[in-house]
Amino acid sequence: MGLFGKMFGKDKDEKKSCCCEMEIVEAPEDEETTDACGCGRGCEAPFGDAVTLTVLGPGCKRCHELNDNALAVAVKPGRTVNVEYVTDPIAIAEAGIMSTPALLVDGKVVSQGKVLTAAEIEGLL
Repeated sequence: MGLFGKMFGKDKDEKKSCCCEMEIVEAPEDEETTDACGCGRGCEAPFGDAVTLTVLGPGCKRCHELNDNALAVAVKPGRTVNVEYVTDPIAIAEAGIMSTPALLVDGKVVSQGKVLTAAEIEGLL
């Protein structure tokens, strides 16, 4: 036992964990789910049909406007659309973005340096 263990009263017999006292518990699978993807939240579209829109930008007014337009497309019925908003400069550089705001559809860059309207984004899907 180290010095800090003696000072703070940790015993040698304590169960060692990786970093915290968190316990991993598997949730039981319910075979009677009515949704298509099996998440239990009543999804109508299969998981594979979901489209992910990623808005990349530092958080400026134009970036927020593109994010709002992407969210407007996501709430329309008929398609499962997930929207992510990334402001991390390292992630933006790793995506190869040279001018913001940028929009990615399922990880592919479709627009840079332009605020697309909701209709334009819907046309890309």
